[in-house]
Amino acid sequence: MTVAAHSETRDAAAAWHLKMADGSLSAAEENELERWLDASPENRATFDRMALIWARAPETADAPEMVAARADALEAMRRANARRWSSRRLVRRFWPAIAVAATLFITILAGGLFPTKSTALIQTGIGERRIVRLEDGSRVSLDAATRVSVEYTRSARRLHLLSGRAKFDVAKNADRPFSVTAGDRTVVATGTAFSVELLAHEVRVILYEGHVRVLAGTTNSGSAPPVGLASASPARRAITADQALKPGTVLIAPLDEPLATVRPTHSQPSLSWQAGQLIFTDDPLAVAVERIDRYADTPIIVDGPASHLPISGAFDAGDSAGFIDGVSALYPLKTTRRGDAVVLSLAHPIS
Repeated sequence: MTVAAHSETRDAAAAWHLKMADGSLSAAEENELERWLDASPENRATFDRMALIWARAPETADAPEMVAARADALEAMRRANARRWSSRRLVRRFWPAIAVAATLFITILAGGLFPTKSTALIQTGIGERRIVRLEDGSRVSLDAATRVSVEYTRSARRLHLLSGRAKFDVAKNADRPFSVTAGDRTVVATGTAFSVELLAHEVRVILYEGHVRVLAGTTNSGSAPPVGLASASPARRAITADQALKPGTVLIAPLDEPLATVRPTHSQPSLSWQAGQLIFTDDPLAVAVERIDRYADTPIIVDGPASHLPISGAFDAGDSAGFIDGVSALYPLKTTRRGDAVVLSLAHPIS
């Protein structure tokens, strides 16, 4: 079938559904419709496909592709409405779909567009923070130097944290799971609030409300198993890490180990980055520096045993010099230059 012929068939099928929505039917028009359906298998297949699309219209009406196609859709409606076909029997058969507003239907039919997938990349630069509202109403708060890829389909909402840290306030939709993959760990939720941070050697998940599953793999790799819980207690080893993850706790999953740990955290300090302040509570110096570097024009590198020094305190995001002065007052650190970076290392061993 040529492109022109396919377009004509699509327009004819659109006209049928428009007439059915209008409700003005006659026996003559019913007979005309039957003849058109019987004239070609393509006619009947196109009509049935559009009935399915119409039924699913509410799920996709606000998608960016649909908004962009609105002008073309109105022209398609004008062409289709020039012909007046109808069917009493088909109205009864497809009445649940016909109940959908005709404007939504035409928007989706325009140019044969029906979005099976939408993708996007949201990101921030050094020192930049932003909040992005996704098409389903979910909200993503991005820390500085953060990149998140977004892929929405009819049945799933898949995000991939490529770098940095982000908080996710998920719109509830049990039929479309919301997942965030970072490294080789995936957090799955339907409606909740949590953050995910990708560090050099681990993934951290903080739960603020609701419940999530944490899988050892990606949602695209089949049925990934849940991450296990590292614990000295035999009773706790029997549960998974996400079962131990409650609101107000953080899950720490090393990228090179199969098990994760869960420990308490405080919600307000853990979200201090949203207000431009970085608060550390016994975090390794290497982890603290990774977060400081998201706001620093001059990167900091930690050498050797200094990377494991525990850091506690509050620092202004972007004040690298203040951070270096603060940690150097706590420990015998020396600073050197390596290219464009500042290197922190122990001046002498700590006994």
